[in-house]
Amino acid sequence: MLFIRIKRKKISYKYKKDMKAKDDWHNNDNNSCLDDFELFDYESRIFTAKCQTVSNIPGGRYQDTISPGPFLVKCFIEKRNFHCEVHGICQTSTLDYSWIDDDCTTASNKERWLIHDDQKLKPNPPNQVTRIPWSAGCIVLRYSDHKAFNDILKAYGVVTGFSIDGEILQEE
Repeated sequence: MLFIRIKRKKISYKYKKDMKAKDDWHNNDNNSCLDDFELFDYESRIFTAKCQTVSNIPGGRYQDTISPGPFLVKCFIEKRNFHCEVHGICQTSTLDYSWIDDDCTTASNKERWLIHDDQKLKPNPPNQVTRIPWSAGCIVLRYSDHKAFNDILKAYGVVTGFSIDGEILQEE
């Protein structure tokens, strides 16, 4: 049985160089991609990578960060504006207690919460990665790590419609 565990470091919440300053593409890149993403097959850890889990994208909402606790991953959902294969996050809440439903959205925000890589979105050409992994509330892996994660899922026979339990743990 597959299971995802994310260990979020407390310092990840300090994503700005100056937490009192305005959001911008150079202030919001502090402490990026420090959290641990782990995939288990029962009790055996079969994959680990660093990830970004705190909403740090300029113009985004810090409160859209997924709260620590359990969540569900819907595997290989529709890509839309992404080049990579994406996975939906649902059955959990954000830091402002908004419920992320089975459509991977909240009542007030119809953008999806996902696991994806750090490639620039379409219409940019594929394989162009961003300077740092930018999150609007999603869990973001680096390009090569996301590809390796997807390759493992496929080797395990995971297809569209398959779900994996997950949990975000808050480390001190």
